Amino acid sequence: MGRRGKLEVKRIVDDASRRVTFCKRRGTLLKKARELAVLCDDDVSLGLVVFSSTGKLAGDYCSPNTSWSDLIQRYERESTPSTQLQVQDTNQDGDHHQQLLAEVARLRQEIDHLEGSLRRQTGEEDLLSSGVTAAELHDLQHHVGSALGKVRHRKVHLLEEEMLLATAAFLEVEVDMDMEASTSLQPTLP
Repeated sequence: MGRRGKLEVKRIVDDASRRVTFCKRRGTLLKKARELAVLCDDDVSLGLVVFSSTGKLAGDYCSPNTSWSDLIQRYERESTPSTQLQVQDTNQDGDHHQQLLAEVARLRQEIDHLEGSLRRQTGEEDLLSSGVTAAELHDLQHHVGSALGKVRHRKVHLLEEEMLLATAAFLEVEVDMDMEASTSLQPTLP
């Protein structure tokens, strides 16, 4: 019989079952490491160390043509450049993190300022008791004056449009009345 499908890998809750599974899987993992070393022969330097959850050495394997000291030296030699890159990346990440924190602080201040400005403009905040400077009051007066001018301009524009529409409708009615009058007079003429 085949497998029923892919099993979801999740933590085993029961301690006894977890220990049994660890022992079985550890043995399988060590066996696979040995097989990989045999299959690939000298092409692979393989080392595997397994520790249990209690911290005890549960098993280890080193490929037959390599000693642990050779394997560790090779690991240190090969991983040093990447470790240095990781340190540089960490420094760059730290700088980037500081820049992001500064940007967040600046944006929070800007939000606070804009919210205060909005409260003042909508009248939710008493302008005299909120410590608004004369320059800010002057700016507010300028903005209110500008907005009032735009509202007046729009009002005049809408009134002109309404008058044009009313005049056009009146002229249309007048033309219709003239047409009716002229058609009613035509039959009486010889």
